Amino acid sequence: MGLNPSNVCENSIAKCIFFKAIYGLSGTPRLCFGLFVLEMSDDLNLDVYFPQFAQYLLSGDHAPAFAKLCAVGAWEQDAEHALEASLCKQFGVKKQADWPVAPLALMGEEAQQAAGYWFVVHPVHFVLQRDYFTLGDAVRLNADELKLLAALLNQHFAQDALRFSPSKADDFLYLHVNDDVDVSTYSLSEAMGRDVGKHMPLGKDGMKFQSLLNEVQMLLHDHPINQALEERGLLAVNSLWLSGGGRFEAINQSAQKPAFKLFANDALSMGLAKWSGISCGVVQDYASLKLAGDVVIVLANNTNLESDWFAPMLKSLKQRELETLRCHFDVHGMTFTLHLKPRDTWKFWRKLKPITTYFNLANT
Repeated sequence: MGLNPSNVCENSIAKCIFFKAIYGLSGTPRLCFGLFVLEMSDDLNLDVYFPQFAQYLLSGDHAPAFAKLCAVGAWEQDAEHALEASLCKQFGVKKQADWPVAPLALMGEEAQQAAGYWFVVHPVHFVLQRDYFTLGDAVRLNADELKLLAALLNQHFAQDALRFSPSKADDFLYLHVNDDVDVSTYSLSEAMGRDVGKHMPLGKDGMKFQSLLNEVQMLLHDHPINQALEERGLLAVNSLWLSGGGRFEAINQSAQKPAFKLFANDALSMGLAKWSGISCGVVQDYASLKLAGDVVIVLANNTNLESDWFAPMLKSLKQRELETLRCHFDVHGMTFTLHLKPRDTWKFWRKLKPITTYFNLANT
């Protein structure tokens, strides 16, 4: 007896869909839905991390595919962990006083693993409010400006045994302290747009580093580096932001080799790959990647997200090329995760909303 198409329905969708199994030349089973043929590949479970995503939200880019994904997916909010913490947790790295972003990033840059304590240092711009300062933004310096800043700081703090060095990525510095220190910090995304006085370094040595930052602010005031920036219409570097402190020797051993494949261009992700003993592929755009199995992608910048990532990922879900998709967004020190499966794209009754409504920006 043949299969009666009228008896076959798709889950809760009332409309019946005729389908039959067919086989291509490769012998791979496919499903034929009416006139559409979908290739059934091995299950692809994809985790995509979007660092510093608040900058993208504030840009107001037109993103219909992203709006669709936001509307049909399921949301989860982790208010306790910034994206760096979420990545470290996924790899099994344990927290020291901070999540040890600095030593891991140095691993990713294949730098010498010197003893002592390391911080990530971002040049930043503080914004004066009525009676306090907020952290406005990180200031992107070019390679020469970053080297000049490091040289200035090293000369000024030479007697304090503090050593600043530019990252290979040329968008932040490292600070090396010979002695072990007791201090915890807030990540850049945790403090962005907030009262800096409430996000200063804490711990036994917290006041020492608060004093260091005050001294840096006086050193940078009207400095030629800032005069050159302001002449080009750019924000001045009026402070530094310390975060991600840790020691190489205190990083725990990897319990087991991760089963997923990693694609990333940033120093932290490459360091996590080296620490855990897996390879790290280069990220360009979604279409250029050959993906299968469990995959983690970390995007180093937020340019062309709609055309290079959101639109093609939505298409892959509709064509059932993805088993699961999880997008992790770093917004104001919190990680917002969007969970999606192919069946979610059928939820035509979900109305589109402004994208920022999914991130509770009014409450940050």
